[in-house]
Amino acid sequence: MRQAGTITTKSDAQRFADYLLALGITSKVESEGDEWAIWIHDENQIERSKQELEQFRHDPGDPRYKQAEAAARAARRAATEKKRQAERNFVDMRNQWASPWRRRPVTMVMIVACIALALGAFGSSAEAELMFSMPDIQEGEVWRLITPVFLHGGFIHLAFNMYMLYNLGSLVERKLGPWWYVLLVLFVALVSNYTQFAARGPYFLGMSGVVYGLFGYAWVRGRLEPHSGLYLRPEFVMMLLIWFVLCAVGVIGNVANWAHGGGLVAGAALGYLPHLLRTLRQNT
Repeated sequence: MRQAGTITTKSDAQRFADYLLALGITSKVESEGDEWAIWIHDENQIERSKQELEQFRHDPGDPRYKQAEAAARAARRAATEKKRQAERNFVDMRNQWASPWRRRPVTMVMIVACIALALGAFGSSAEAELMFSMPDIQEGEVWRLITPVFLHGGFIHLAFNMYMLYNLGSLVERKLGPWWYVLLVLFVALVSNYTQFAARGPYFLGMSGVVYGLFGYAWVRGRLEPHSGLYLRPEFVMMLLIWFVLCAVGVIGNVANWAHGGGLVAGAALGYLPHLLRTLRQNT
Protein backbone atom coordinates (compact mmCIF):
# COMPACT_ATOMS: atom_id res chain seq x y z
CA MET A 1 0.00 0.00 0.00
CA ARG A 2 1.39 3.40 -1.03
CA GLN A 3 0.28 6.98 -0.53
CA ALA A 4 -0.99 8.89 -3.57
CA GLY A 5 -1.05 12.24 -1.78
CA THR A 6 -3.02 14.30 0.70
CA ILE A 7 -6.20 16.39 0.66
CA THR A 8 -7.04 19.23 3.01
CA THR A 9 -10.52 18.23 4.20
CA LYS A 10 -11.98 14.88 5.19
CA SER A 11 -15.09 15.36 3.06
CA ASP A 12 -13.02 16.01 -0.07
CA ALA A 13 -10.75 13.08 0.75
CA GLN A 14 -13.73 10.73 1.11
CA ARG A 15 -15.32 12.03 -2.11
CA PHE A 16 -12.05 11.43 -3.94
CA ALA A 17 -11.81 7.92 -2.43
CA ASP A 18 -15.35 7.25 -3.70
CA TYR A 19 -14.31 8.44 -7.14
CA LEU A 20 -11.30 6.10 -7.13
CA LEU A 21 -13.53 3.22 -6.09
CA ALA A 22 -15.85 3.98 -9.00
CA LEU A 23 -12.78 3.63 -11.23
CA GLY A 24 -11.99 0.26 -9.68
CA ILE A 25 -9.18 1.54 -7.43
CA THR A 26 -9.52 0.73 -3.74
CA SER A 27 -8.03 3.16 -1.25
CA LYS A 28 -7.96 4.12 2.42
CA VAL A 29 -8.34 7.60 3.93
CA GLU A 30 -6.26 8.35 7.03
CA SER A 31 -5.65 11.48 9.07
CA GLU A 32 -2.15 12.89 8.69
CA GLY A 33 -1.66 16.04 10.73
CA ASP A 34 -3.95 18.75 9.37
CA GLU A 35 -4.59 16.84 6.15
CA TRP A 36 -6.01 13.52 5.00
CA ALA A 37 -3.81 10.97 3.24
CA ILE A 38 -5.03 8.77 0.39
CA TRP A 39 -3.46 5.30 0.57
CA ILE A 40 -3.77 3.07 -2.50
CA HIS A 41 -4.01 -0.68 -1.91
CA ASP A 42 -2.71 -1.78 -5.33
CA GLU A 43 0.71 -0.33 -6.06
CA ASN A 44 0.15 -0.86 -9.79
CA GLN A 45 -2.55 1.82 -9.57
CA ILE A 46 -0.43 4.43 -7.80
CA GLU A 47 0.57 6.43 -10.89
CA ARG A 48 -2.96 6.68 -12.17
CA SER A 49 -4.20 7.62 -8.70
CA LYS A 50 -1.69 10.47 -8.54
CA GLN A 51 -2.86 11.73 -11.94
CA GLU A 52 -6.49 11.60 -10.83
CA LEU A 53 -5.61 13.38 -7.57
CA GLU A 54 -3.92 16.20 -9.46
CA GLN A 55 -7.08 16.69 -11.55
CA PHE A 56 -9.24 16.55 -8.42
CA ARG A 57 -7.21 19.29 -6.73
CA HIS A 58 -7.75 21.58 -9.71
CA ASP A 59 -11.55 21.22 -9.58
CA PRO A 60 -12.90 19.22 -6.61
CA GLY A 61 -16.39 20.49 -7.40
CA ASP A 62 -16.53 18.83 -10.82
CA PRO A 63 -19.90 17.00 -11.14
CA ARG A 64 -18.18 13.73 -12.04
CA TYR A 65 -16.90 13.42 -8.44
CA LYS A 66 -20.41 13.84 -7.07
CA GLN A 67 -21.77 11.35 -9.59
CA ALA A 68 -19.13 8.82 -8.54
CA GLU A 69 -20.64 8.54 -5.05
CA ALA A 70 -23.52 6.39 -6.32
CA ALA A 71 -21.13 4.21 -8.30
CA ALA A 72 -18.95 3.80 -5.20
CA ARG A 73 -21.93 2.69 -3.13
CA ALA A 74 -22.82 0.17 -5.82
CA ALA A 75 -19.22 -1.07 -5.90
CA ARG A 76 -19.23 -1.56 -2.12
CA ARG A 77 -22.50 -3.47 -2.31
CA ALA A 78 -21.08 -5.64 -5.09
CA ALA A 79 -17.92 -6.32 -3.07
CA THR A 80 -20.02 -7.30 -0.05
CA GLU A 81 -22.16 -9.62 -2.15
CA LYS A 82 -19.08 -11.13 -3.74
CA LYS A 83 -17.66 -11.88 -0.33
CA ARG A 84 -20.92 -13.51 0.74
CA GLN A 85 -20.93 -15.62 -2.42
CA ALA A 86 -17.38 -16.75 -1.70
CA GLU A 87 -18.31 -17.74 1.82
CA ARG A 88 -21.36 -19.67 0.62
CA ASN A 89 -19.85 -21.40 -2.37
CA PHE A 90 -16.16 -21.59 -3.17
CA VAL A 91 -16.85 -22.89 -6.69
CA ASP A 92 -18.75 -19.72 -7.58
CA MET A 93 -15.75 -17.66 -6.55
CA ARG A 94 -13.47 -19.67 -8.80
CA ASN A 95 -15.76 -18.91 -11.73
CA GLN A 96 -14.62 -15.30 -11.48
CA TRP A 97 -11.26 -16.56 -12.77
CA ALA A 98 -12.66 -18.53 -15.69
CA SER A 99 -10.67 -19.33 -18.81
CA PRO A 100 -10.19 -16.74 -21.57
CA TRP A 101 -12.93 -18.48 -23.53
CA ARG A 102 -15.43 -17.90 -20.73
CA ARG A 103 -14.52 -14.27 -20.12
CA ARG A 104 -14.04 -13.06 -23.71
CA PRO A 105 -15.57 -15.66 -26.06
CA VAL A 106 -16.17 -13.42 -29.09
CA THR A 107 -12.68 -11.95 -29.01
CA MET A 108 -11.13 -15.41 -28.75
CA VAL A 109 -13.21 -16.73 -31.67
CA MET A 110 -12.06 -13.78 -33.79
CA ILE A 111 -8.41 -14.41 -32.90
CA VAL A 112 -8.65 -18.13 -33.65
CA ALA A 113 -10.37 -17.43 -36.97
CA CYS A 114 -7.64 -14.99 -38.02
CA ILE A 115 -4.86 -17.41 -37.08
CA ALA A 116 -6.60 -20.35 -38.77
CA LEU A 117 -7.02 -18.36 -42.00
CA ALA A 118 -3.38 -17.27 -41.88
CA LEU A 119 -2.31 -20.91 -41.53
CA GLY A 120 -4.50 -21.98 -44.46
CA ALA A 121 -6.78 -24.12 -42.33
CA PHE A 122 -9.79 -23.37 -44.56
CA GLY A 123 -8.11 -24.08 -47.85
CA SER A 124 -6.35 -22.04 -50.50
CA SER A 125 -9.55 -20.47 -51.86
CA ALA A 126 -10.72 -19.03 -48.53
CA GLU A 127 -8.99 -15.69 -48.98
CA ALA A 128 -10.53 -15.11 -52.39
CA GLU A 129 -13.99 -15.84 -50.95
CA LEU A 130 -13.52 -13.34 -48.09
CA MET A 131 -11.94 -10.35 -49.85
CA PHE A 132 -13.93 -7.19 -50.52
CA SER A 133 -15.54 -7.34 -53.97
CA MET A 134 -18.37 -4.97 -54.83
CA PRO A 135 -19.63 -6.98 -57.82
CA ASP A 136 -19.86 -10.12 -55.66
CA ILE A 137 -21.47 -8.13 -52.82
CA GLN A 138 -24.09 -6.81 -55.23
CA GLU A 139 -24.81 -10.40 -56.27
CA GLY A 140 -25.58 -11.36 -52.65
CA GLU A 141 -22.22 -12.18 -51.07
CA VAL A 142 -22.76 -9.57 -48.37
CA TRP A 143 -20.30 -11.20 -45.95
CA ARG A 144 -17.51 -9.61 -48.01
CA LEU A 145 -18.44 -6.28 -46.43
CA ILE A 146 -17.05 -7.63 -43.14
CA THR A 147 -14.74 -10.60 -43.76
CA PRO A 148 -11.59 -8.79 -44.99
CA VAL A 149 -10.87 -8.01 -41.33
CA PHE A 150 -10.04 -11.70 -40.76
CA LEU A 151 -7.29 -11.75 -43.40
CA HIS A 152 -3.69 -10.65 -42.81
CA GLY A 153 -0.62 -10.06 -44.91
CA GLY A 154 2.12 -11.76 -42.90
CA PHE A 155 3.17 -12.78 -39.42
CA ILE A 156 4.02 -9.30 -38.09
CA HIS A 157 0.73 -7.86 -39.36
CA LEU A 158 -1.17 -10.75 -37.77
CA ALA A 159 0.73 -10.70 -34.46
CA PHE A 160 0.35 -6.95 -33.92
CA ASN A 161 -3.38 -6.96 -34.69
CA MET A 162 -4.07 -10.03 -32.53
CA TYR A 163 -2.21 -8.52 -29.59
CA MET A 164 -4.20 -5.30 -29.86
CA LEU A 165 -7.46 -7.16 -30.43
CA TYR A 166 -6.91 -9.30 -27.34
CA ASN A 167 -6.26 -6.29 -25.11
CA LEU A 168 -8.90 -3.91 -26.46
CA GLY A 169 -11.46 -6.56 -27.35
CA SER A 170 -11.28 -8.16 -23.91
CA LEU A 171 -11.82 -4.80 -22.22
CA VAL A 172 -14.81 -3.81 -24.36
CA GLU A 173 -16.41 -7.27 -24.46
CA ARG A 174 -16.41 -7.53 -20.67
CA LYS A 175 -18.03 -4.10 -20.49
CA LEU A 176 -20.73 -4.61 -23.15
CA GLY A 177 -21.33 -8.34 -23.03
CA PRO A 178 -20.90 -10.60 -26.08
CA TRP A 179 -24.01 -9.64 -28.06
CA TRP A 180 -23.62 -5.85 -27.93
CA TYR A 181 -19.91 -6.37 -28.53
CA VAL A 182 -20.65 -8.36 -31.72
CA LEU A 183 -22.87 -5.54 -32.99
CA LEU A 184 -20.15 -2.98 -32.25
CA VAL A 185 -17.51 -5.04 -34.08
CA LEU A 186 -19.77 -5.58 -37.09
CA PHE A 187 -20.58 -1.87 -37.33
CA VAL A 188 -16.94 -0.81 -37.03
CA ALA A 189 -15.81 -3.45 -39.54
CA LEU A 190 -18.45 -2.34 -42.02
CA VAL A 191 -17.56 1.34 -41.71
CA SER A 192 -13.79 0.84 -41.79
CA ASN A 193 -13.93 -1.57 -44.75
CA TYR A 194 -16.24 0.58 -46.82
CA THR A 195 -14.24 3.73 -46.05
CA GLN A 196 -11.07 2.05 -47.29
CA PHE A 197 -12.85 0.72 -50.38
CA ALA A 198 -14.35 4.13 -51.23
CA ALA A 199 -10.98 5.85 -50.86
CA ARG A 200 -8.52 3.32 -52.30
CA GLY A 201 -10.38 0.39 -53.86
CA PRO A 202 -10.98 -3.22 -52.82
CA TYR A 203 -7.41 -4.43 -52.23
CA PHE A 204 -7.06 -4.36 -48.44
CA LEU A 205 -7.21 -6.70 -45.47
CA GLY A 206 -6.60 -6.82 -41.72
CA MET A 207 -8.18 -6.29 -38.31
CA SER A 208 -6.58 -2.89 -37.70
CA GLY A 209 -9.72 -0.92 -38.63
CA VAL A 210 -11.64 -2.84 -35.96
CA VAL A 211 -8.74 -2.39 -33.51
CA TYR A 212 -8.87 1.37 -33.97
CA GLY A 213 -12.64 1.27 -33.65
CA LEU A 214 -12.38 -0.52 -30.29
CA PHE A 215 -9.70 1.95 -29.28
CA GLY A 216 -11.88 4.92 -30.21
CA TYR A 217 -14.86 3.47 -28.34
CA ALA A 218 -12.94 2.68 -25.14
CA TRP A 219 -10.99 5.94 -25.20
CA VAL A 220 -13.96 8.27 -25.69
CA ARG A 221 -16.39 6.47 -23.42
CA GLY A 222 -13.73 6.00 -20.74
CA ARG A 223 -12.97 9.72 -20.76
CA LEU A 224 -16.63 10.74 -20.60
CA GLU A 225 -17.61 8.06 -18.08
CA PRO A 226 -14.60 7.41 -15.78
CA HIS A 227 -16.66 4.98 -13.69
CA SER A 228 -17.40 2.79 -16.74
CA GLY A 229 -14.24 0.72 -16.30
CA LEU A 230 -13.05 1.48 -19.83
CA TYR A 231 -9.71 2.90 -18.76
CA LEU A 232 -6.78 2.99 -21.18
CA ARG A 233 -3.29 3.72 -19.87
CA PRO A 234 -1.87 7.00 -21.23
CA GLU A 235 1.16 5.23 -22.71
CA PHE A 236 -1.13 2.76 -24.51
CA VAL A 237 -3.18 5.63 -25.95
CA MET A 238 -0.03 7.46 -27.02
CA MET A 239 1.38 4.35 -28.72
CA LEU A 240 -1.74 3.83 -30.83
CA LEU A 241 -1.97 7.51 -31.75
CA ILE A 242 1.70 7.64 -32.76
CA TRP A 243 1.27 4.47 -34.83
CA PHE A 244 -1.79 6.00 -36.49
CA VAL A 245 0.18 9.12 -37.47
CA LEU A 246 3.24 7.17 -38.65
CA CYS A 247 1.03 5.08 -40.92
CA ALA A 248 -0.92 8.12 -42.16
CA VAL A 249 2.20 10.08 -43.18
CA GLY A 250 3.69 7.10 -45.01
CA VAL A 251 6.49 6.08 -42.63
CA ILE A 252 4.88 2.64 -42.46
CA GLY A 253 4.16 1.60 -46.03
CA ASN A 254 1.30 -0.39 -47.55
CA VAL A 255 -1.21 0.32 -44.77
CA ALA A 256 -5.01 0.69 -44.99
CA ASN A 257 -5.01 4.17 -43.46
CA TRP A 258 -8.59 4.92 -44.44
CA ALA A 259 -9.72 1.79 -42.61
CA HIS A 260 -7.83 3.04 -39.54
CA GLY A 261 -9.52 6.42 -39.78
CA GLY A 262 -12.98 5.06 -40.53
CA GLY A 263 -12.76 2.58 -37.67
CA LEU A 264 -11.51 5.20 -35.24
CA VAL A 265 -14.31 7.64 -36.09
CA ALA A 266 -16.97 4.92 -35.95
CA GLY A 267 -15.79 3.62 -32.59
CA ALA A 268 -15.40 7.11 -31.11
CA ALA A 269 -18.93 8.02 -32.27
CA LEU A 270 -20.37 4.94 -30.57
CA GLY A 271 -18.37 5.75 -27.44
CA TYR A 272 -19.83 9.25 -27.41
CA LEU A 273 -23.41 8.10 -28.05
CA PRO A 274 -24.35 7.15 -24.43
CA HIS A 275 -23.12 10.52 -23.19
CA LEU A 276 -25.05 12.33 -25.93
CA LEU A 277 -28.28 10.45 -25.19
CA ARG A 278 -27.94 11.09 -21.46
CA THR A 279 -27.37 14.82 -22.11
CA LEU A 280 -30.40 15.02 -24.37
CA ARG A 281 -32.57 13.31 -21.75
CA GLN A 282 -31.39 15.73 -19.07
CA ASN A 283 -32.21 18.71 -21.28
CA THR A 284 -35.73 17.60 -22.11
